[in-house]
Order: sequence, then C-alpha cells, then structure tokens
Amino acid sequence: MADMTIDYVDADEAWKERIAGEWGEKPARHMHINGGFSLLALHEGKPVGLISVIWKKLARPLEDTLEGYIDIIEVRPGFRRRGIARRMIELAAGRARERKAYQLRAWSTEDKTEALPMWRALGFALNPVTHQMWGPRLSGYFAVRTLA
Repeated sequence: MADMTIDYVDADEAWKERIAGEWGEKPARHMHINGGFSLLALHEGKPVGLISVIWKKLARPLEDTLEGYIDIIEVRPGFRRRGIARRMIELAAGRARERKAYQLRAWSTEDKTEALPMWRALGFALNPVTHQMWGPRLSGYFAVRTLA
C-alpha cells in the first residue's frame, strides 16, 4: 500500500447511507450534510476515512463567532498512520477558513490513545475536561486549533 492513491470527496445522503451499511449507524449519525459537511477518504472507491464538521456559534458573549466542530473523524485500521487523518483535517480547516470560522474543535475521550498524540501533532491545543452528557461521566480532552 506504499503507493496507494486516496481521493477525498464530499459526502452526500447516498454516501451517508452507504457508511451506515458498511460502518454502522453511529458513524452515519455523526455525518453532517446540512449545517456542516462530511468528507470521505476513498481508496479504490471504498471509504477508508471520514471527517464530519458541524458549524456552531460560540456561546454569549461570543455568539458572533463561528467554529467548526469535528463531530467524527475516523480512519479504518488498515489505513492509519498514512497521513489520511492529517489531510482530512487540513481540508476541513480550509473549509472552515472559507466560512470565516475562528477555530476547529473536537472532543476525544482519554482512552483514545492514538487520537490524542495526533491532535497534538496537528497543532491542536488540548484541554482536559470531565463532563457528563447523557450517561456516565467521561474524562477526555477538547482539542482546539485556531484558524486565524
């Protein structure tokens, strides 16, 4: 796979359905077609990577500030450590800059031992936090990179 070609494409509803069938409902549920965007990394026409960003306004008093929140980023196991996540994040950052977003932000639980070093390597600040959304308390990190 040293010479593998990866194509990056915008996802639409048909891709979302395909991801649901091939990867499961959870990744598909985090894909944004409206109010954000989703990009797929394809190898020989098969999805091997996914990033999905939703546009969010920051809370008061910064409600005029837009951010791109990375709702999901995933690269299939056989394709990791080949620059696919890096490229998807750079493409997402470019889109966010076009929209005049101030930052890209993501959330990783502390057990994501591959993701946390990746965020650091890609210039994201890491802020440790524990929060509880709909179930047990989760410890992890918000990863944030300003786009100015």
